[in-house]
Amino acid sequence: MASNDETLAKVARSIRDWGRDCYCAGGENNTCGRRFSQQFGSLPSGYDHKYVYSHIGYNLKATDIQAAIGCAQMDRLDGFTAARKRNHAFLSEALAGYGDRLVLPKATEGADPSWFAFVITVASGAGFSRDELLAHLQARKVETRNLFSGNLLRHPGFCDIEHRVVGDLRNTDRITSDTFFVGVYPGLSTPELEYMVDVFKGFMAR
Repeated sequence: MASNDETLAKVARSIRDWGRDCYCAGGENNTCGRRFSQQFGSLPSGYDHKYVYSHIGYNLKATDIQAAIGCAQMDRLDGFTAARKRNHAFLSEALAGYGDRLVLPKATEGADPSWFAFVITVASGAGFSRDELLAHLQARKVETRNLFSGNLLRHPGFCDIEHRVVGDLRNTDRITSDTFFVGVYPGLSTPELEYMVDVFKGFMAR
């Protein structure tokens, strides 16, 4: 986690750490000097600050082995980033001719992303559905994924939750029905990318 906003960083660290209000580093105690002398909500006065929970949080702290692997991978980060950018640029150029049928991803002005994936939306009036395109890709061993949940409120686990909706969610529903992605994994070779593009071309030529 990185931020130039200390307030935001403090909240993020809290959510990562079960939602605790305490900001002591591991192995430290009473950094604030008021561990047993504060009032929080309706808790008893002087309740141990290390066990006050100010946010709904999670246990997202890395284990020692995860941290060790992460540190080792940092030496390869520049290479991973360059490969993802290269693979994304390859697909962007190769599929640019289908802009009338596919909405292709573009970086926000001023951004220089290390792309997670190559996100595609089937354009309105394309003449085919996402399902038809995905069936063609999957049958030819080109893996695809939907763009995560799309409209989360349409999923079984969220249908009956108390919630508030602003607007008609038309873009969220569009993602649910028309958007997917293919990979830009750093280990993809040029022949593999070329094969992926050929499979797209075969579908578009039908």
